[in-house]
Amino acid sequence: MAGKILGIDINSDSVTAVQVEGGLRGYSVTGCARVMIEEPGGLDAALKALSEQADLKADKCISTIPGEYVSYRNLRIPFRSTKKIRQTLAFAIETMVPFPIEELIVDFILIYQSGQSEILAASVRRRYISECLTKLQGYGIDPDVLDIRGVPMVIWLLRQEETPDDGLLLDIGLKRSTVVLYVKRHIGLIRTFSFSDGLPAKAMSNAQTGSNVETKAGEQTESYLSLFCTDIQNTLHAFECQNNIEVRPEKVFITGSGSFYPNTESLLERFLGIPVERIDVTRGTKVHLNEDIARSWNPALMDSALALALRDNTQGLGFNFRKDEFEIRKKYFRLKKEIRKVAVFFIVILSLLCADLGVDYYFLKKRYRMLDKQITEIFRQTFPGVKRIVDPVQQMMVKINEIKKSALSLPGISGEQKVLDLLRDISLRVPESMDVRVLRLVVDPEGVQIKGETDTFNTVDIIKKGLEPSEYFSAVTITSANLDRSGKRVKFEIKLQRAK
Repeated sequence: MAGKILGIDINSDSVTAVQVEGGLRGYSVTGCARVMIEEPGGLDAALKALSEQADLKADKCISTIPGEYVSYRNLRIPFRSTKKIRQTLAFAIETMVPFPIEELIVDFILIYQSGQSEILAASVRRRYISECLTKLQGYGIDPDVLDIRGVPMVIWLLRQEETPDDGLLLDIGLKRSTVVLYVKRHIGLIRTFSFSDGLPAKAMSNAQTGSNVETKAGEQTESYLSLFCTDIQNTLHAFECQNNIEVRPEKVFITGSGSFYPNTESLLERFLGIPVERIDVTRGTKVHLNEDIARSWNPALMDSALALALRDNTQGLGFNFRKDEFEIRKKYFRLKKEIRKVAVFFIVILSLLCADLGVDYYFLKKRYRMLDKQITEIFRQTFPGVKRIVDPVQQMMVKINEIKKSALSLPGISGEQKVLDLLRDISLRVPESMDVRVLRLVVDPEGVQIKGETDTFNTVDIIKKGLEPSEYFSAVTITSANLDRSGKRVKFEIKLQRAK
């Protein structure tokens, strides 16, 4: 996608913005910023600080909402049509949600389809969406898409060839963590877990500065991660029982500020029994960072917003709560703007085409006039007796027809053999390179007599041999060949017998 794209990642700990610009060589990160949310309800203050630190203008904006505001349900719908699923989804979950269905925005993603559809439905209170959009729009941010934290990261993972078919994403925050399970490359489960007191700030501080000093805070962090892994295992077990499937993640991917603790990977591998890998969206992808941004770039903090900016906009690969009364209203104006651009483009192309046709017409007309002048001049040279010239081509055709008719009136000339044909045949059979001068040529019903002079007797023989193959004559005879008085030229007479 061309132009600038802004990803706004909102969670309970912080707000992160990453701006990218698309081009032929991939994406370039043109700006990034992160602001901590210091107290409950501090989103407005964080957005204000973010707007002061970074340029939030973009051609397209995609944002997330924290997972703790979302309710999830795994459902089986007895038909495959996406349109029918959307029409009946609200009724299907009405008895499963804690609020009246009229107060909720509902969206879904497909997990699996056979005779029926397995879907993951997500619902959010309309009041929360309204409040969130009001705060964002107050700082000039009007997102085209509102997705759920963690989902864009999994979408990015699933586009990587080396990503296994089954896996877990753990976005570990200081206060809350998001777990996304994907099975057979489809998202099947999303859950958000809370830490009662939050991860110890001291342990995270030591991790970010590279300190590996064993502290009481570090031990407390290990305890938190152990409980976190127990919650994950219990959730996966419940998911297996509910859906009657076996879930065996091949790899765990981790990101988020809570992953700074230096032993996070080894602890998670020990508690979960699954290989763990840290995510770095800029690694192995066509995302370029300039030197200034690279110095402050931290994958664990920025990757969620970057994956959001790179989010595939294909329907079914994520959620979007900008629906119903919250549906983006800039679509019509964008379409109108695009139509104007296309109209201007076509006007320019049409203008160039008209100019090209005009130039072609001018030169074609000029060439026509030149040819008409040449034809008129040829006509005057050929028929000098004609004084009034209106249509030289038509008049020339009339004159040629008159000549043909006059040829038929000559003695011994039939419609099959014309004098012009005989003369043309003789002319073609006497090479132009020969020194020959015709003094007299007589055409009669019996034949043709040619009197002339040339340079040698040998030339006379060559002329005779050249005329003998003609289909117009049955015999060619040299009746005389003598030197003239000067002794330098040969006078000759050749008789051609007409073929019957």
